[in-house]
Amino acid sequence: MIAERMQRVSRNKPCPICARCDWCLVAEDGLAAICQRIEDGSVKRCGDAGYLHILSGRHRSPRNRSRRKFIVIPNSRPDRDFAALHQQYGRQITNQQLNDLSQQLGLSTQSLKRLSIGWDSEAYTFPMSNSQGRIIGIRRRFPSGRKVSVTGSKNGLFMPTHVEGDGPLLIVEGESDLAAALDLGFHAIGRPNCNSKIEMTAKAARGRCEIVIVGDNDAVGRAGAEKLADALILHYHCVKIVYPPDDIKDLRQWLQAGLTHETLQQIIKDAKPVELAISFKD
Repeated sequence: MIAERMQRVSRNKPCPICARCDWCLVAEDGLAAICQRIEDGSVKRCGDAGYLHILSGRHRSPRNRSRRKFIVIPNSRPDRDFAALHQQYGRQITNQQLNDLSQQLGLSTQSLKRLSIGWDSEAYTFPMSNSQGRIIGIRRRFPSGRKVSVTGSKNGLFMPTHVEGDGPLLIVEGESDLAAALDLGFHAIGRPNCNSKIEMTAKAARGRCEIVIVGDNDAVGRAGAEKLADALILHYHCVKIVYPPDDIKDLRQWLQAGLTHETLQQIIKDAKPVELAISFKD
């Protein structure tokens, strides 16, 4: 298979998936795109680059490929008011819907409420904020477990109400692991995935004496946790990484397997801080 040559999108040639003019990539022949924002409909994730989408006409013969024209999608729509949209969704969720998701995920309704959960008539919604707490996007979680973002969303952090307080700040991946951290009695924030929003996370963690990254127990999760730790140790005195034990993928599963506040607290206490590595070149 010959790899497609990808080009960065621009204002004149925006992404055919999200219609934005930054971050994303499109193949030179216009038959594939890597979108940073939208997972729904993609065939796979391409690391930090985003989600690979195969566009219509992918299986045309080579003779016809050269005739394909790039369709420009205008990007004239102003930024959406995600704060107002979030408030609307928050008013629409019922106690029954909240209880259903609580039972499905094995998480308390109290923690889900602290994530400002809502309902948009099809999916549960979770606001994503920047480091100052401004809502810049909304993640949709369907009852089936499928996740997408509201059109126009920017990836941000999941930040619960009442993050202030003493003790370590846990940094986890995703909204369900964040709710699990809250159920365990810890202060925490969540990243949208394990490989993004490093700078935003560093800014959101300001003022904390101890930061603990709870990584997913797989190769991608470990790599993402180490990458984040390498960045945070430049700004914070004490940064630690902990992982679930074997056969447990993430913090939510760990909680369901019987993890308690006291046990995790001891694991954090025993974990060695990440060391700052400095190399000198001649």
